[in-house]
Amino acid sequence: MRKSFFLCIFFVLFLSCPSSGADHMDAVNRKVSIPYTPQRIVSLVPSVTEVIFKLGIEQRLVAVTDFCTYPEAAQALPKVGGYADPSLESILIHKPDLIIAAADMNRPTLVERLENMNIPVYVVHPQTVFETLETIKKIGIISGAEKAANQLVVSIRSRIERIRQQMVGLRTKSVLECVMLEPLTVAGPKTFIADIINIAGGKNVVPEGPSRYPTWNIESLLTVDPEAIVVSAYPGQPEAQHYFDKWPQLQAVKNQQTILVEADWLHRPGPRMILGIEALAKALHPEISIDE
Repeated sequence: MRKSFFLCIFFVLFLSCPSSGADHMDAVNRKVSIPYTPQRIVSLVPSVTEVIFKLGIEQRLVAVTDFCTYPEAAQALPKVGGYADPSLESILIHKPDLIIAAADMNRPTLVERLENMNIPVYVVHPQTVFETLETIKKIGIISGAEKAANQLVVSIRSRIERIRQQMVGLRTKSVLECVMLEPLTVAGPKTFIADIINIAGGKNVVPEGPSRYPTWNIESLLTVDPEAIVVSAYPGQPEAQHYFDKWPQLQAVKNQQTILVEADWLHRPGPRMILGIEALAKALHPEISIDE
């Protein structure tokens, strides 16, 4: 295995001289030289994998992470390991001409090692809905699918604007978003989820603090007493629909405002975030209409 690993590195170093392309600034202000139309893309980011499929260029994806689970076809692609700790050897085996990584998950040392092998690594780091739309556009530019990316962004913007127009004059509701139930872990104000809450006509009740996703006790929950509790926990957590019924004094429980939203719709800064925005907006404000 070790011999094949070094042979693989030699092969990549020998063949991956920079081809004609263009320089692009990524999310961490690195200048990355990328071929005009990369043909062998490795995605280390689940939301980026979704974008690439949505742009119709999934045939150029040669490998993804174990957590790239959507769409279903992504699950059949070769895997390079976890989101935060992909295997360098597995990446090199696929001879990529472009790797897309995440600033908040992929180790800088991995990026540096790939850079030293003359493999373009473009880093993304969207933290808001607006930044996600900009990231989609940039992925379109660097992958040679700019037209499709622009069309996707226009479509999402249009659906967001439709919601915003209907929110005019409606009262903002206080919202707590739970990413885990045991322990109770909530989304703070400087998170992607908090931005979705704001667009959907809610106000995040979690105050600023040292952690973006703090762990709360029940006393904290009872103190803020949100009008709506949104749960987007991943599998392995308790059954969410009636989890908070043991605290009937909560107004969210009294008014049956425990809202379940698919975790990926709220956690992944990608094309399906619009489904999260629409689902949450409709749950908070049943009077608005959402195009099916």
